[in-house]
Amino acid sequence: MSTQSLPLRRDEATARAGLLKIEDYDVRLDLASHEETFHSVTTIRFTSKGGPTFVDLKPVSVARITLNGGAVDPATLAKGRLPINTDEGPNELVVEATMPFRNDGEGLHRSVDPADGRAYVYGMCFMDAAPTIFACFDQPDLKAPYTFHVTAPRDWTVIGNAPGTQTEPGTWEFERSQPLSTYFVTLVAGPWHMIHDEHDGIPLSLSSRQSIAADLDKDAEELFTITKQCFDEFHRLFGIRYPFGNYHQAFVPEFNAGAMENPGCVTFRDPLVFTSRVTRGMRIQRATTVAHEMAHQWFGDLVTPQWWDDLWLNESFAEYMGNRVTAEVTEYADAWADMSYARRQWGLTADQRGSTHSVAGNGAEDAVSALQNFDGISYSKGSAILRQLAASLGDDVFFAGAIDHFNRHRFGNATMHDLFGSWDAAAAEAGVEFDLDTFTSQWLLKAGPDTLSWDPAKMVVNRTAPSLHPADRSHTFRAAILNGTRWTTEEITVSGDQTPLQVAANAVVLDPYDDTWAAAIPDWETVQALKAALPEIADDGLRAGVWNNLRSAWFNAAVDPADVIDIAEASLPVEDVEDTPRRTMPWLFGSVVPLAPAGARERLHEA
Repeated sequence: MSTQSLPLRRDEATARAGLLKIEDYDVRLDLASHEETFHSVTTIRFTSKGGPTFVDLKPVSVARITLNGGAVDPATLAKGRLPINTDEGPNELVVEATMPFRNDGEGLHRSVDPADGRAYVYGMCFMDAAPTIFACFDQPDLKAPYTFHVTAPRDWTVIGNAPGTQTEPGTWEFERSQPLSTYFVTLVAGPWHMIHDEHDGIPLSLSSRQSIAADLDKDAEELFTITKQCFDEFHRLFGIRYPFGNYHQAFVPEFNAGAMENPGCVTFRDPLVFTSRVTRGMRIQRATTVAHEMAHQWFGDLVTPQWWDDLWLNESFAEYMGNRVTAEVTEYADAWADMSYARRQWGLTADQRGSTHSVAGNGAEDAVSALQNFDGISYSKGSAILRQLAASLGDDVFFAGAIDHFNRHRFGNATMHDLFGSWDAAAAEAGVEFDLDTFTSQWLLKAGPDTLSWDPAKMVVNRTAPSLHPADRSHTFRAAILNGTRWTTEEITVSGDQTPLQVAANAVVLDPYDDTWAAAIPDWETVQALKAALPEIADDGLRAGVWNNLRSAWFNAAVDPADVIDIAEASLPVEDVEDTPRRTMPWLFGSVVPLAPAGARERLHEA
């Protein structure tokens, strides 16, 4: 049978959610009998208002299907959908099928390590791959507990969303999980190298392929330390303990994504186990990824979007919290500066292209189209806007609203409007006046960034909204001001097309610390001053902001490539030796040098 299927439409999901309540899943998998397929038996207990619906199923073949004890004809399965006619009240569906091991990073992925020939398996159910592992009602708002029973080769370890034990060689029994959306269900099975620890009553573990075991051993102390620091901070900020039992972090081969936030069993691409010397920036990236996936345990896992149109909020929240927590409680206090280099322009350039879109309100009429507008705007811009919101509301209100949201929808589903309702209520209770409706309409529902620039002749900051997406957004940010050889910062609020900024300055760098979301473009005098000033800047955040100002100016054809080369030539000798090649050199050599005067490449190589 084909694994091709029809994408689930939003109206179909709404109808199915109105008809059904899933009580639990019981899933039996035999991973030991064949290298290309595995045996799967799914029992789904659910209540229904009665009537027709369908189950999602993408098998190789079907052995048996029963609904409430009566046989269901497997031949009715078409395009990944099994039609069933439910009774009013309790129902039980049993599906026995042969499922495919996959090798495309989806479903139950089976990989053979070329280093030693050992096979490893891991589950990736996002976004519509769960039906290739077990029969299910595959949509985020039909959550249910899962109980897994797994047969595996005798030398394998099996880890899942809930704690499990090996009852005899090759047989693994797992506790009933907390309610999960189908796309969070996972198993990690194989002859893994395992490392265990514990923190604050939470069992912790790491796993990797045996061929990189020594490298995981070297990284384990740092990984566990970051994990423990992040748990402590999330517990402090949210006041809600981690709710999913064990916390396993699996580094798996041939992974399509950076990581996946499966409750209790987070999967990471295994190049994040460092097998050679790496830069500090790469370690920061790994630390923020660990914190990002942990943030999801609350925002995304404990409370899950009702539909895919709020997937941006899932990722934006985790992006903001992951960077914030990493910077505040781990050894990587410079995480925000590194993020500014690594992620800021990803979002800004996407937001300035003709293909830009709003952060929220994209509709996502079916599960596949939900990913069409999922990009740097969803991550980088969304995170920046939540950071602005937190600064505007204040931490007390921001986290009070988040905690209310978690408690109201614990182990359930919610929408952006539910979360903003909690923030509204928290602000009202604290006496904080803030117009969330206007904030939402201007920042989340309108595409494109404003452009900010300083006019030294008129001593004003100019704000220009994107011509195709008119907006009236207020920006509060720090400006870095160079007077002589001394840099100072001044906070400014720009709420009109021109805002006075009366300063005596050789250079003005707008929004170097990413306080707002805008394309900040330096004036000509500032660009000239940076040729001497940038090499002297010791503040990593300000340095990152200068480069982002220059990159925004370049994207908007507002800076001469010869000037950029002059700044780079002067500054590269004192830039971070390890991370400059990752942070600025690809842009300089890929974009600026081809348009710069002859000899620019040689000058940069010499620098």
